[in-house]
Amino acid sequence: MPQRLLIKNGNVVFETKVAKTDILAEDGLITDIGNLDIADVETIDATDNYVFPGFIDMHTHIDDFIGKFYLSDIYTSASEIALKNGITTLFTFVTQKNDNTLVGELELALEKLNYQRECAGKEGKQLCSFAYHLTPTIFDDASWEEIEMLVGAGFKTFKFYTTYKSAGIYTSYDDLEKILHKLKELDVTTLIHCEENELIESIDIKGIDISNPYSQTLLRPKEVEVKSIEKILELAKKTQANIHIVHVSTAEDAKLIDEYCKNYGNVTCETCPQYLFLDDEKLKTPGGHRWICSPPLRDKENAEQMKNYTLHNFFEVYATDHCAFLKKNKDTFTNDIRDVPNGLPGIGALPDLIFGMYNDINDEVLVNIAQKLSTNPAKITGLFPMKGAILKNTDADLVILNTKGKKHDIVSSESNTYETYFGMKSNLDIKMTILKGVPINN
Repeated sequence: MPQRLLIKNGNVVFETKVAKTDILAEDGLITDIGNLDIADVETIDATDNYVFPGFIDMHTHIDDFIGKFYLSDIYTSASEIALKNGITTLFTFVTQKNDNTLVGELELALEKLNYQRECAGKEGKQLCSFAYHLTPTIFDDASWEEIEMLVGAGFKTFKFYTTYKSAGIYTSYDDLEKILHKLKELDVTTLIHCEENELIESIDIKGIDISNPYSQTLLRPKEVEVKSIEKILELAKKTQANIHIVHVSTAEDAKLIDEYCKNYGNVTCETCPQYLFLDDEKLKTPGGHRWICSPPLRDKENAEQMKNYTLHNFFEVYATDHCAFLKKNKDTFTNDIRDVPNGLPGIGALPDLIFGMYNDINDEVLVNIAQKLSTNPAKITGLFPMKGAILKNTDADLVILNTKGKKHDIVSSESNTYETYFGMKSNLDIKMTILKGVPINN
């Protein structure tokens, strides 16, 4: 018997409008939308609730080493917090190491994912959908053949860094220009972490108290990001490659990108909740090292301007850059904050914070949120139209929610870590997440 699910009377958030209607899902796909009267089918009454396409967090770090520490979230725990919050797809990263091929690294990642998915299935649980951005580090002829093969297999996004030379993932602007020309021919999108490595290395640490977490803002100041983004926009114009700039943290950068995009259409960007709802005062508090991330938290005025730009559609995507470490690993440093692993938990906080940013939740706002949390991430990463919008013959990834629920704490991760948004509250009520037509209990 086919698996069928009928969602009745929901206020459905489409790409351009909100309309009260019904949705039928069969065998994981949306097969009908309209005023549906169907007998003998599992039915969910969504009256007075909104039905969104499943949310996509297109920037997370999961189940891997970052430096010498293993991340605290594996696929299972990341999936659990995602599904509780209406996130049906998570993107994470596969980075080539010098002693392995990119395909070899991808196979290792898929082996871990498939094992955890199998174990979850035995317990009657489901993992959300996962997808990968790929970071090659070797570019000989054989490696390019491998990249072309991976693109043919459906991988549409590659990520590069203009910093982290000591970690072996730095790419110079000259090399990046060559890479962008080739990736443009393959019709993929290049994600870029923009921080100017030369400027970082030129900073004189004399006079900087490197035992003080606030010094992260001095070691990686705003200029580091602005300078790099200026160069990346030059390369974007020169190569006309599709570029997505990740975790934009400064208002100056947001304005630079917005001005570029008024004339050219090949650049998109994202920001993250930490750059909207937190500021560098967190680094001055007891345990402030736990809020060390890269780019670092910026000043309060910047956060307010970033929020203003967000409300005026400067960013195509909201993503978390979820990079959660165990509290004990964050605390493993003595006199040098450069030993603190960089990153913050965020998956579970994403919808709460984004919905909470708007004073008036109207149809226009609902469509806008769906674009930033679902449609645009799917289009940028090549998942659209199967994911990212409520359309016939696409994946039945849906979230039923109410924006006026009981106030609750915002929880960014359920692994053994620390809370990024401690004390912050939300009224967003995720009633149910539906993954390929299967309801997930929240």
